[in-house]
Amino acid sequence: MNRPRTFSAALAALLFTALALSGAVTTPAAAADFQLMSPSASDFPQHVDWVTVCHVTKTAREDPIVFPGVTPTPHDHTFSGNTAINASSTAAQLVDQPTNCTNSGDTASYWMPTLLVNGKPLMPYQTRAYYRAGTRDTTKLHTIPFGLEMVAGDAMATSPQSAGVAGFQCRIEGQGATVAKQALPPQCGSTALLEASVVFPNCWDGKNLDSADHKSHMSYAKSMVCDAAHPVQLPQLTLAERFPTGLTSGALTLASMNSPLTLHADFLNAWKPTALAELMKHCIYAHLFCETVSDTRMPPGMTTTVPAGSTTTGTTTTGSTSAGSTATGSTAPASTTTAAPATGSTTTGSATTTPPAAAGPAITAVQRTGTQLHVTGVGFPADVPAKVAVTFGSATRSVVVQAGHDGRFTVDLTIPGTWAGSARVTASADAGRIVARTTVALS
Repeated sequence: MNRPRTFSAALAALLFTALALSGAVTTPAAAADFQLMSPSASDFPQHVDWVTVCHVTKTAREDPIVFPGVTPTPHDHTFSGNTAINASSTAAQLVDQPTNCTNSGDTASYWMPTLLVNGKPLMPYQTRAYYRAGTRDTTKLHTIPFGLEMVAGDAMATSPQSAGVAGFQCRIEGQGATVAKQALPPQCGSTALLEASVVFPNCWDGKNLDSADHKSHMSYAKSMVCDAAHPVQLPQLTLAERFPTGLTSGALTLASMNSPLTLHADFLNAWKPTALAELMKHCIYAHLFCETVSDTRMPPGMTTTVPAGSTTTGTTTTGSTSAGSTATGSTAPASTTTAAPATGSTTTGSATTTPPAAAGPAITAVQRTGTQLHVTGVGFPADVPAKVAVTFGSATRSVVVQAGHDGRFTVDLTIPGTWAGSARVTASADAGRIVARTTVALS
C-alpha cells in the first residue's frame, strides 16, 4: 500500500526539481544561503559583497559621461542595466525607469566598448556588477553617492594595461577560471567562456560627482587605505561581461580603436537610493557573502529591493546580523546617502508638499573637518535657489545655493565643533515643493 505513495512522492520531487531548474519555481533565500565572514579571513575584502546580474540594453555610439548629448561618439558601446539610457541621460532621469537587472533596485547604467570577434560585434549573455567591501574595516565605507559617474580603464591604451584594473580571463561556470585574468584576451576554446572585467576606483573626493577627465575625482585605495585627496571610501565595483562559450575563437578586439588593449568601463549611479542603502546594510555592513541578489534572493532581514514604506527620507543604515550570528564591526559610516528621489507626497512638519512626478533630488553629506560639512545635491531645478540646512537637536545652520544647468550643487556649511552625533540634512527648493533629506553622524 505504501508503494504508490512512495512512487508519487518521488515523482513529485522530480517534477519540483525540474521546475526549479527551469526557473518556474522560486524559493526565498534563507540565512543558511549566506555566509557570515570574519574580518580576519584572508578573502574578507573580496567576499563581503553583493552581485547584480544585468543584460544587454543596446549597443550604440553613445557615451553620456564622456560625450553627453553627442551622437555618434568615436566608438560603439554595449550598455547593460537601465533600459532608458541615451546619450543625454542623467541619474535623476534614469532612477524611475525600467531595468533589465534581476535586482529591480539596480537602475544604474553600465557600459563597455563592444567586443569584436573577427571584426564582428558579439554581445555578452550577461553583465555582472560586483560590489565588494574592498577593506577589512567596513565602518569606513560610505554608500556610493547617487549620481556618481566614473570611468575605469584606458580607452586610448597603446600598450597592455594592468590586468588588476582591466583584463580578460577564461571561466567555466561553477568551476572558476581556466585562464587567469590577463591584459590581452585569451582564446578560451569550446568549453570555457570569455569574461572581460574592469575594476573601478573606490576612493572619492567627497565633493564632485564627476570631473573633467571622469577619473580625477576618484582614486584606488592602496593597502585598503584612501589618500588624503580622496578620503571617502566606497565599495569597490567590478564590472564583468561574460560571452557565450565557443563563440570567441578568432581575432578579438574592442570597438575602441579596434584594439585588444583598450578595455574600459563606465558607471552612472542611478541605483534607487533606498535599495542601495539596504544592500549595504544587509550585506557589506553585516559582513555577509551575499553573491547574486535577485529580487527572489535577498539577504537575511531584507525581503525587497525597495524597502516597504520607504519615502524621500530613506532609511538610516545601522548594520545587520544574520540569523544566529553576530556581525561585529558592522556599524554604518559617518554619512550615508539615504534621500530617495521624490516620487510622491512627503510631509514636512505640518505642511504636506508634493514633489514633481519626475525623478527628484538626492543629497549626500560628508563631514570634511570638525567644523565643515560638505553637501552635494543632484536632481534640483537649474538656476533655482535651494536652501540647505543641517539640524542638530534644536540648532540649525543653513545656506542658500543655486543648482547649475545640470541640476547639481556643492556647498560647505560651517557647524559648531561641539556637535557630535546624528544630524539631519535637508535641501529644499521651489518653496518647499522639492525636498531631499539624509542623515550624517558628526564626530
